[in-house]
Amino acid sequence: MSAWLFSLGVAIGLGCVAGVRPSLMLVVLGGVSAVGAGIGVNHTFLFLEHWLFLGVFTLLALLESGLDKLGRWDRIRGRLLLPQRVAAGALAGAAVFCGGWLGVAVCAAAGGAAAWLSQRNKMRTRPMVAPGDVAVTFHSLWEDLYAFLGAALTLLFWPLGYVLGGFEGVVCWWAWHRRRRKYRELRRGGSV
Repeated sequence: MSAWLFSLGVAIGLGCVAGVRPSLMLVVLGGVSAVGAGIGVNHTFLFLEHWLFLGVFTLLALLESGLDKLGRWDRIRGRLLLPQRVAAGALAGAAVFCGGWLGVAVCAAAGGAAAWLSQRNKMRTRPMVAPGDVAVTFHSLWEDLYAFLGAALTLLFWPLGYVLGGFEGVVCWWAWHRRRRKYRELRRGGSV
């Protein structure tokens, strides 16, 4: 039972990070597993530790981070990359469970669902029209930091995964509540 709680916490945490920066999360997961510093991947997913995989996904992470600092196509890019983010979250969730296939499937579903929720929160909390390039760059740098530290610390301290999942749940509730209040005020004819 403790292996399930442990693996689900890690899957949720890595899924939350994958919704923001999937390639960076996969690089951190493979790198930490390769050096043996934290949680390792199971035998089926040992390809995540290979240097070729790490190199390709490092380049993708740099490209992803650089393109994120251009706010003009943020909404379109977010919708196009949603399948990649969910797949990366599911891959990370499946890679950290070292039991039977049922546990791998449950952790993959948890990682994919957490990535979807994190991507949804990212799209809801970013402004539709950026106030300026500096604001977009600053927001993107915070997301880079969240993704790197979130993935690394979740792999070193598994309960942090549940904290990240709770944080994403609170952000989802806050965005829903804010949107609901906004449209309620608009129906009444007031200002937002």
